[in-house]
Amino acid sequence: MFKKVFILFLLSLTLISCGQEEVIEKKKQRTINISTSPVQIYNFKDQESAIGTIEGLMDPTIRSEIASSIKKIYTKTGSILKKGDLIAQLDDQDYRYQLELAEAELSQLKIRLNGQNKTYQRNSELVDKNFISPNALDEIVNKKNETEELIKIQEARAKIAKYRLSKTKLYSPINGKVEKQIASIGDFLKIGDPIIQIMNNNRLRAHVPFPERLATKLKPGLPIELKSPIVEEKIIVKIAELKPQLISDSLSIDVIADIVNQPNWQAGGSVRGTVVFKEISNLSVPEQSIILRPAGQVVYVIRNDVAFEKSVQTGITQNGNTEITSGLELDEIIAVDGAAYLSDEAKINITQN
Repeated sequence: MFKKVFILFLLSLTLISCGQEEVIEKKKQRTINISTSPVQIYNFKDQESAIGTIEGLMDPTIRSEIASSIKKIYTKTGSILKKGDLIAQLDDQDYRYQLELAEAELSQLKIRLNGQNKTYQRNSELVDKNFISPNALDEIVNKKNETEELIKIQEARAKIAKYRLSKTKLYSPINGKVEKQIASIGDFLKIGDPIIQIMNNNRLRAHVPFPERLATKLKPGLPIELKSPIVEEKIIVKIAELKPQLISDSLSIDVIADIVNQPNWQAGGSVRGTVVFKEISNLSVPEQSIILRPAGQVVYVIRNDVAFEKSVQTGITQNGNTEITSGLELDEIIAVDGAAYLSDEAKINITQN
């Protein structure tokens, strides 16, 4: 009886084993649809990116250069300015009068000099004809010289009066934004009194915090690519300064870079900074072709419609491309879509290259 049971047990094991082998064999014979790609050369960048902010650099406050009251202000806090925009109009009545008076006095002096020149010419002719003594010209020459000196002084006064009148209109010296309006219509301003404060959009500064682990790689002068969400174009500038900073109990490196003459960029927004430390040309495969197995990372090389499993070592992954540091050769054909379903020596059907 015992022998019969034992024999039946052995027969059961044999049948189970045969069934498993049959399943495995069927799996190997099953054809799996995949797409493929050749192993190619790709230029990888050893780079790091971080999100930061843009701050505006305050220009000197716009101040009055004359003493006068404000008649009109054409801006307000938050106004966007272009270079040359009129900011304010000061009372110009006194300065117009001063200019008119200076120009009138200058005109009178020029008339006087013109008469003296004519007198000098006439007397010079009389001296030539010996009708009068040459000493008679000395007095006229002295008066001419005196008038010429007065004209120079009055020309300077007229120039100053004209300059002061021009300062009754205040214009924006830069493209920017009114950060703060300090004075109001009707206020009397002394020389040097502030009117508005402008933030210069042509002089911005990016602050991008990078992890402390990059402290030895980041250096002033290194190029940094900046991208703003409100501006389509990226710009590349140089790192101006590095400062350690503490953010949420974590030490980081504040990478500071100046943004100059970029009128579309605005202070107060976010910015993405990318620093490229070096570029590497190496073998690459699509990221999804790398499969993680218990033994490590593998890819499946395709030869004669059969997939062969190969272990690989990988490096950087960028833009869907993974660097291969060992394990593959250039132009080998590998499985991409469907690679996760493959096993070594599996039969495949290529649906797309």
